[in-house]
Amino acid sequence: MDRKSRTSRSATLENTNEELNLWKQICHSLMELEQIQAKTETVMKNLNEMRGTIRPEEGITTVALQRLKEYYRGGIDLSSDETRTITDVIEKLSVLTALREASEKRAEQKKKKRRSEVEELKSASPSPKKPKRYQVEDVEQDDNGQKQKYMLPPRNVIAVPEPADLQSIPEFPTGHDVLALYPGTTCFYRAIVVQPPPNKENNSGPIKYKVQFEDDNDEVKIVLKEHVLQVPKGKP
Repeated sequence: MDRKSRTSRSATLENTNEELNLWKQICHSLMELEQIQAKTETVMKNLNEMRGTIRPEEGITTVALQRLKEYYRGGIDLSSDETRTITDVIEKLSVLTALREASEKRAEQKKKKRRSEVEELKSASPSPKKPKRYQVEDVEQDDNGQKQKYMLPPRNVIAVPEPADLQSIPEFPTGHDVLALYPGTTCFYRAIVVQPPPNKENNSGPIKYKVQFEDDNDEVKIVLKEHVLQVPKGKP
């Protein structure tokens, strides 16, 4: 796995988290806005009721005047809070929109690159020694919402073991080079085994490896055994 692929995947995960955090902040601000507007309605109701009790010909008492001033000041403060909150929401929505557009652009570029690679594969001459081909389905949908299917030679396909076959598969020792499914993605990358699965005789739970992916800041990730594969021979 090259550094460019690692950087691209890490950036995608970071952008997703940033969008999610930003959306949570927007939702929180909208809840605050509802509370401010509810308080404003209460203040306006109190003002209207108080104005209805005042008779110009009778004047107004000191207590009533003080209360009237407090209502008006409270209304001004709430109005300022409402303006501030709305401005904050608009700014965050603008940032979120920009992030989503950037994510969609990257996704479109990724699809174009995949289509280009497929076209190159289609234009390659078939191997006379290995006429067999596998039909595989892309996990991602295209622009029309369809999952594309491709025919690949055996050298471009690595079988993923079934969970029922895990007990018969030899375990990789610490320090062994493998291909592992990076958590949260559908892609396999080169990694090194940090810790093989523990003894599972008395444990019926999932069998997991601890691995370190290349160019991943030495972070240790946990991957299911069926998603840890032998590096094909001839791969650098």
